Amino acid sequence: MKLKELYEKINDGKIVSDIELQREIIYSTDKQKLVIDSIFKGVPLPAFYFWKNENGILEVLDGKQRIEAIKNFYQNHIQYEGKNWKQFDAETQEKINETTISDIICSGTEELKRDIFFRINTLGVPLSQFEVLNGLYHGEYLRGLTVCVKNDKDILNVLGTNSRGKNQLWILKMIVVLKNQKDVGEYVKANQHKSFEDDQRLITKHIRFIREVFDNAKELDIYFNLAVKYEKDVSIWKENKTEINKKIMEYLKDKMRLAMTDKAKEIEDIIQVTVQGISVDTKRLFTVDDKQILLREQVSDNDKYKCAICKKSFYKEELQVDHIEAWSKGGRTVLSNAQLLCKSCNIKKSNF
Repeated sequence: MKLKELYEKINDGKIVSDIELQREIIYSTDKQKLVIDSIFKGVPLPAFYFWKNENGILEVLDGKQRIEAIKNFYQNHIQYEGKNWKQFDAETQEKINETTISDIICSGTEELKRDIFFRINTLGVPLSQFEVLNGLYHGEYLRGLTVCVKNDKDILNVLGTNSRGKNQLWILKMIVVLKNQKDVGEYVKANQHKSFEDDQRLITKHIRFIREVFDNAKELDIYFNLAVKYEKDVSIWKENKTEINKKIMEYLKDKMRLAMTDKAKEIEDIIQVTVQGISVDTKRLFTVDDKQILLREQVSDNDKYKCAICKKSFYKEELQVDHIEAWSKGGRTVLSNAQLLCKSCNIKKSNF
């Protein structure tokens, strides 16, 4: 069927997509534009499945989202490259009109109709994010990455069972972070035909750090960031491995403390206290009562209180109680070592 014929049949009511089996329109404008982009670039669309009812009307079993995109384009509701359909020259319009689609027309009993719809919508398996990347940018880089993931013992130990490129995708995301890039797809595209060797050396040293220090990788992203930040301290971390893992497990089992703290910062503090042999206060967190005492010590301005660092005013719910001298550096969890900080200042302070 030609695209123009498809559109005319939709307009004439000879093709209907609003049937009880179909779902609501879910394509975003950007995704609809991608359908139109495929048509302009000659990329074949997936087959459209129709059911021919007793009145000769074609009911859409599969392709409703694509049909909605095509209809919106013809009706000037969406643009392609800044132009509505009516703004394209006659030659371009003719080319689009003559574009053919694959249409499969079925008929029979109502039971068969529902069975076909069920099979169309359940037998297909969506591609994983890595499978999409591999399809778009398959080349030397992704081949090298996949070989690395399959053979590197540290990666196998830390990342565990791989499923449809899950481990490759995680490694790519970490590489993008390390190189201050913004998008995995753009990075892979730029390196499609390059060797993976340099990035392999970059990433595997940090994964080796995780394997040598941590007993499990339940907090993998946190451990990776710590491995990057404390790369030079791997020897002393390994020496304290048993105590590090013991204290992290105790923290992760403490549901109340877990809910009240920044997990990444807390794990980092726990490790620093352990490897540096710092004697710390057994009381780790300030209480609600501690916060109330600090608030009473301030004069409120329209129910707002000042952050000790930026001096801006916030409602009490927006303020957090923090150690003046960090707990991880031996600071006591007592009121004389407490201050009220806004969330932003508390985060910035934690980064130093």
